[in-house]
Amino acid sequence: MPFDAMSGDEPSVPSCRACRQPIWQGQTATRVHFNSDPVGAKGLTGDYHQQCSKPFQSLAHVVNLNPWAGR
Repeated sequence: MPFDAMSGDEPSVPSCRACRQPIWQGQTATRVHFNSDPVGAKGLTGDYHQQCSKPFQSLAHVVNLNPWAGR
């Protein structure tokens, strides 16, 4: 299994940031953006399955408001 991703024969399929399962063509995906992780290096910003994205969208909304700044 670990060598499957390295074979180069198959196109890369993005995976959901929450459940880590592939997001197959035709599946509904949502991009969630965290200001503190603009390119997704911390594993937050990225594509999520639509159902997986709901709690992360809510969290991103609150975190991106940054209510802790200036205190």
